[in-house]
Amino acid sequence: MKHHKFLNLTAAIAAALAASAAAAATITVNSAGDAALDDGSCTLREAIVSASTNLASGASSGECIAGDALPTVDTIAFAIPGSGVHTIQPASYLHDITEAVVIDGYTQPGASPNTLAAGDNAVLLIEIDGSLMGLADLLKLPSSGSTIRGLVINRISGSNIYIGTTTPGDDNRVEGNFLDTDPSGTVMLGGHYSVIRVTGSTNTIGGTTPAARNVIAGSVGSGSGTLMIGGDSNVVQGNYIGVDATGTVPLQLDETVHGIDLGPQGPASNTFIGGDMPGAGNVIVASSAAIDLGGAATGTKIQGNSIGTDVTSTVALGGNVGIATNNGPADTLIGGTTTGAGNVLSGLSTAVYLVDGPTGFVIQGNRFGTDRSGTVPVPNRGSAILLHTPGLNGSIIGGTDPGAANTIAYNCGHGIAFSFGPNHWPILGNSVHSNNGLGISFNGSPSQNDPGDGDTGANDMQNYPVITNAVVSNGTATISGTLNSTPNTTFRLEFFANATCDSTGYGEGQNFLGTTDVTTDVNGDASFGPLSFPAPDNADITSTATDPAGNTSEFSQCAGPHDHLFADDFDVVDTCG
Repeated sequence: MKHHKFLNLTAAIAAALAASAAAAATITVNSAGDAALDDGSCTLREAIVSASTNLASGASSGECIAGDALPTVDTIAFAIPGSGVHTIQPASYLHDITEAVVIDGYTQPGASPNTLAAGDNAVLLIEIDGSLMGLADLLKLPSSGSTIRGLVINRISGSNIYIGTTTPGDDNRVEGNFLDTDPSGTVMLGGHYSVIRVTGSTNTIGGTTPAARNVIAGSVGSGSGTLMIGGDSNVVQGNYIGVDATGTVPLQLDETVHGIDLGPQGPASNTFIGGDMPGAGNVIVASSAAIDLGGAATGTKIQGNSIGTDVTSTVALGGNVGIATNNGPADTLIGGTTTGAGNVLSGLSTAVYLVDGPTGFVIQGNRFGTDRSGTVPVPNRGSAILLHTPGLNGSIIGGTDPGAANTIAYNCGHGIAFSFGPNHWPILGNSVHSNNGLGISFNGSPSQNDPGDGDTGANDMQNYPVITNAVVSNGTATISGTLNSTPNTTFRLEFFANATCDSTGYGEGQNFLGTTDVTTDVNGDASFGPLSFPAPDNADITSTATDPAGNTSEFSQCAGPHDHLFADDFDVVDTCG
C-alpha cells in the first residue's frame, strides 16, 4: 500500500509540473519601438517588465500579456513585422530581469541558429543598439534560471549582459548571440566596458553545440576584460572571443584588454574555460592577456581552447600573453591528460606568463608554437612559457602520465624561460624542439654549477647530466654518462632523441626516450649506463636531471652523430624571420 501511495504521489507531482510548464506565458514582442504605453504594441522594454512582474503591459489588443509566476519560466519571443534586421534602440536602461525568462531572438521569423562546427552561419534579426542609453548596463539578471539567446547587442556603454547585480544570478545561460558586433558578426561595434559580467554561480556562456556559440568582440575599455567572471562553477565554452563569426579575423582593438578576466568581480572558483568534449573549446584573441587569472581565482580549468590563433589553429592572430597571472591564483589546470584537453597557445608574444605567486599550476598536454596537431609551426614571438614565480603545491610542466607531455616548438625565444629566483618547477616528459632559443633556459645560456654551493637561482641552477657516450644503432640508443650535483641525493634523469642539435650544441628534447634514477655519492657524483632505449637512427641524445624538490635542469649538451661545433641556424626551420 505504501508503494502505491508513493507512485500516486509521484504521478501527482509530475502532473503538477507538466501543468506548470504548460502554463508558462509566451510574451511576443511585435514592435521595434521602446515606448511603454497602452498603444496596442508590445516592446522589449514592456515584455521584460511583464515577465518580471507578471502584469500585462496594457489592456489594448497587441500589448504584452502577463507573465506567470515562478516556478514557470516565461518566454519572450519576437514577431516584429517586416523583413531583415529589426533594430531596437532603448533610450534608457531596461528593467532588471527579476524572474527567470527565456529571451529568444531566434523566434523572429527568418532567424536561424548556427549549424557550423567551424565558423558561424547564424542569421540574427533582432539587434539591440545601446547608443542612446548613456552609461548603463543593458540586460541585468539579479535572478536565476534565465536564457538569453539569438540577439545582436552592440554599442552598450556598460555591460551587454550583467549576471548578478544586487544579488548573485545563478544557473543562467547566454548562448547563440553576437555581442559587440554588427548583425553579420564581422564588424566590431563595441561599447566602453566589459561585454559580459558575472558574479553568480553555475552560469554558462556558450556551450558545446554550434547553436550555443556566442561571437563576442573584444571590449573597448582599457584595462577591462571582455568577459569578467566571479562566482563559483561558471562555464565558458564554444565561443569566439575577440574574433569574428568566421573564426579567422580579430575583432579586438589595440588596447590593454583581457579576453577572460577572473577575479575583479570577486572570488572566481572552479571556473571551466573550454573542456575536452567536442565543441567545448573557445577561440580567444585579446590585446593584453587572453585569460588573466587574479588572486581571487581558484580551481580554474582551461582546456581545449585555441588561444592566439584562428579557429583552425594554423594561423596566428596575435595578442600579447595567452594566460597570465597576478596576485597568487591557485590550483589551475592548463590542459590535461585526457583526449581533447590540451590547448593551443600560439601566435602570441608569450604563451604563458606566470608571475606574482601562483601556486598549484599543472600545465599538461598543450601545444605551444604549433597547430593542434603539434606539427605545423605557428610560433610565439617570444618564449613559450615564462616563469617568474616558484612552482609550489604540485606545480608541474608535463608529467609522467600518458598524455601529460606538452609540445613546445618553433617559438622565437626559449621554450621555457626562468627568471632568477627559487622556482622548483618539475619539467618532465615534454617534446621541446626547434625553438630559436634554448629548450629550457635559466639565464639565456647553458649553466653548470658546483654541487651544494647554495644556489638559489632558477630551479636552484640544477646541473644537467653529462653524456659521455651515445650510440644509436638499429633503432636502439645506448647511453652512458655522469651527473655532478648535490651529494647523497637521488635524481630522475630523462633522455631525449633529437633530429638535430641546437646551434649552441645543447640539444632540446624532441622525443622522450625514457628515464632512470641515480643517487650521488658524498662528493655529489653519480654515473649511469650503459642504458638502452628505442630511438630513431641518426638521432642526437640529450638529457635532464630533476632533484627531489622538483628542480629540473636545462638540457644537456648533445651527444650523437651530428657534430655540434658545425651546427648552425640552417639545422632548424626558421619560422621567425
